[in-house]
Amino acid sequence: MTTSTLPAEALALARTFTAGGRLIVSALDRPDHARHVAVEFVHPAITGAKSLPSFAVAPGDLDHVVRPDDAVLIIESAGLAFDRTLPANAQLLVTGADQTEPELVRWYHVLWELVQLGLEHPGLTGGSASEGGDPTNFLYPFLDAAEDDEPALLASMTSSESAKHTESTELAAQTIAANAAAVEAIVEQIGTAVAAGGTVFSIGNGGSACDAAQLTRLLQAKGVRAMSLAEDPATLTALANDLGVARIFSRQVDASVRPGDVVVLFSTSGSSANLLSVLDLQVASELTIVACAGYGGGPMAAHENVDHQLIIDSSSVHRIQEAQGVLINEICARINSTASPEVHA
Repeated sequence: MTTSTLPAEALALARTFTAGGRLIVSALDRPDHARHVAVEFVHPAITGAKSLPSFAVAPGDLDHVVRPDDAVLIIESAGLAFDRTLPANAQLLVTGADQTEPELVRWYHVLWELVQLGLEHPGLTGGSASEGGDPTNFLYPFLDAAEDDEPALLASMTSSESAKHTESTELAAQTIAANAAAVEAIVEQIGTAVAAGGTVFSIGNGGSACDAAQLTRLLQAKGVRAMSLAEDPATLTALANDLGVARIFSRQVDASVRPGDVVVLFSTSGSSANLLSVLDLQVASELTIVACAGYGGGPMAAHENVDHQLIIDSSSVHRIQEAQGVLINEICARINSTASPEVHA
């Protein structure tokens, strides 16, 4: 069995952050994953976790952004390998080529979790202990390593990586089984809508916006007309500035979505105000609306205008998003190409 290098890479990345470096992420052909990594580090969803500098950039922009004290995460794919030269001192992490989409999401979620753990051990990372909020060691209750005992910390990180892998795998299997009928119905509805000239729209915030973009990317690869309403920063910031964040999606749906279209909402909590506002629109009853959420689905999944529910039985933000990725893969794997690539939105 191959020993994972992720704990050592995470500890090195924690040291990069405490030394003033940043994490620069670039995906060769899956930009939604690069943005997902960046938002995890900059805006962690777990209370008390540290916000860390991270940017998602296009591969062609790496030369203009990366500093010698940075870490660079490259997300490859089976057909595209990284061949660019970086500053000699930059930490380089490369992943993705042999991973499925859900495996990749789990990899960088666990990377984030292990980095946060490393930062709680300033004697080993050169930083200071967290101030304010709750320390993230609640993620690793079995950890009891001395500050100068690096092998013990790495061993605990390895155990945690294994435990989270098992938890994620078990939740994925449970999620697919529990939502099998809904997945079948959604696949049939997408086929019907697109064959009639409709479009699949996807929506989400933060990491869920990246899930929305992933669904769009995979559907478009099947020749399905699809687009994410969370992708255009000019539109999003204009609406947020002038109308408020609660209306950034409902205004777009009101303007662009037509009766008969499919709208897929992603939320870890199921309670995002700007998603609920979409469900309250007059046109919502004329759309096919899919709600994908954790925490039992929340108020979003219970809304009368939701036609199909994809519920993830977890209260862990990372495990929910990993299960969302599994559902996305399952839906897209079952879709037969019903439209030519030229009809992409």
